[in-house]
Amino acid sequence: MAGTSWQDYLKLLRDLSHTLEQLTQVEREKNEAAAAGDVQGVEACMKREQAMSMSLRGYDQKRTAMLAALGLADVRLSGLADRCPEELRLEAKATAEELRRQYGLFKAASEVARHTLELNLRAIERVQNQRAGDAAQADEERKTHQTDFRA
Repeated sequence: MAGTSWQDYLKLLRDLSHTLEQLTQVEREKNEAAAAGDVQGVEACMKREQAMSMSLRGYDQKRTAMLAALGLADVRLSGLADRCPEELRLEAKATAEELRRQYGLFKAASEVARHTLELNLRAIERVQNQRAGDAAQADEERKTHQTDFRA
């Protein structure tokens, strides 16, 4: 990416951080919907989540290209501030820390939502298995109580 500047790269990281913040909110909403048994709410959140994940892929591709253009292809986020121009070090450090923080919040919210969904799915499976067992038992009882009127 010709003409890539440090300012452009830091803006990309801030945009990425904002997207992670939004995604974290979607995960929280998905958790609330799952806990309430709101299947439509969970589905709506999953659609939003899917659209945002496409944005994240786009950010990742831009980030990779920008890092290469800046000659930082092998530099980790934690080492970013050490490699940027002196006048941007504080901003780079703060931006990187915020991005790491937002990622941590997203990861935690995602785990909680996943756990809630798994618990609810297990509960649904138990109810379905119980109903299937009850139906099978009722069928068996009906068969044993049938009378043969042809006799």
